[in-house]
Amino acid sequence: MAVSNRKPRDGAAGSRARTKISSKRGTTPPRLRRRRIRRNVCRRFKAVAATVMSVLLLLWIAFFWGVSSGYFGSWIRMPMGSGKDFPLSPHISNPKPIPSGVNDHDSFAMNTNAYQSPLLIITCKRPNYLNRTLEHVLATIPQPCGFGCPVVVSEDGDRKENEELLFSFRERFKAKGIPLLHIHHKEKKNLRQANSYVKLARHFGWAISSVFDGTALSSDALPERIMILEEDIEVAPDFFSYMESTSTLLDTDPTLLAVSAFNDNGHLKYGDPKRLLRSDFFPGLGWMMTRNLWTEELQSKWPYKNGYWDDWLRETEQRKNRQIIRPEVSRTYHFGSKGGASQNEFGNILERVKINKDPIRWERENLSYLESSAFEAEYERLVSSSKLVKTVKDAKEVVEDLNARIEYEDFSDFQLLAKELGIMDDEKAAVPRTAYRGIVEVRVGTNLLFLTQKGEFNGYKPVLLRGKYKPKN
Repeated sequence: MAVSNRKPRDGAAGSRARTKISSKRGTTPPRLRRRRIRRNVCRRFKAVAATVMSVLLLLWIAFFWGVSSGYFGSWIRMPMGSGKDFPLSPHISNPKPIPSGVNDHDSFAMNTNAYQSPLLIITCKRPNYLNRTLEHVLATIPQPCGFGCPVVVSEDGDRKENEELLFSFRERFKAKGIPLLHIHHKEKKNLRQANSYVKLARHFGWAISSVFDGTALSSDALPERIMILEEDIEVAPDFFSYMESTSTLLDTDPTLLAVSAFNDNGHLKYGDPKRLLRSDFFPGLGWMMTRNLWTEELQSKWPYKNGYWDDWLRETEQRKNRQIIRPEVSRTYHFGSKGGASQNEFGNILERVKINKDPIRWERENLSYLESSAFEAEYERLVSSSKLVKTVKDAKEVVEDLNARIEYEDFSDFQLLAKELGIMDDEKAAVPRTAYRGIVEVRVGTNLLFLTQKGEFNGYKPVLLRGKYKPKN
């Protein structure tokens, strides 16, 4: 083989030669390498930018889906300053919102009473009853969002039937400008076997607290008072007007405990739909109380363990000689005869109670006669001027022309008279149902028959059924 004697070249010519030789061996020239690097950087930047945009798009989609579904309710607050928008943004502890989000964030027109007096409806496992109650509330609640708004349905448990029912009502209430909220009371496992009265008291206490402390609504503005219905109570056309018109007196009169829309003896044939009374007996079945009463007195000692919350509220320790405003003609009707805690104890009488059908414009009525001293003076005049008779038969003859009065010796005697007249004959904490200072009245035609305690009337100084009082066995 021939051997070349050619020497390697130096300088620029040698470098160019080596470059050509290197290129032939597969090494990328620096200029091409820089181009490829720039192209790779651009590709990677575009890929990263596309990924970031995709992530942001997914986050926006998730955010708007969450808002429309109500899952971000506690993050959003609508401005309250103008007083034109209602912030439907509840902080609910352990609720399960119904599908579509009962707790969405629509804006609701409202008047000055909105949010101050919400309506609480207690429900459990009777969706057919709840449906009837909601139908009557929907038909009678004032528009726009004002007294009785929002409507809060508190369910003891979590039942699909109630969920579906409230889903259907939500849009109907919304069409009237009324927010409808659904909260759930979840009982602890070790308390699920408690009797129905204990469960009911626990649910009532939890629900009332949830409304008054802002848990079920919004802590931006706490309600001044609350109206309470149960799932088997129908309301009269003027129920909300009645409650709103008596709320001022309830707020300002320390001698009042509550306002009730029910008359336990409202099943009688006659009644004056415009007449309101004071009573020492708490009727319940559609009632209203103030936040101060709850937070300063009742909440800390509510009968969570013993139940029977309504009888507990009638006891002297809670009532403290305060009275309840009630109508002569009921503004609520209790229609539930199956599945309730009381097992329909007074069903025959309660179902006969007549509800007012002809609405009264209560805002036009002068209710100053319900002030404590004014009412007592007028009631004294009525009782003092009535004719004293000995028997129910005599009384029925007298009341055709004027008011009458029968005296009773003791509670057993009162029961006999009550049964003969067809009125409620029981008592709680020594107070007969509907009684005012121990006096029970019955309307017969256009006049009144008073049942008063013998020996204690003495120029109208009635007392409660004490001394000769004989409680039921």
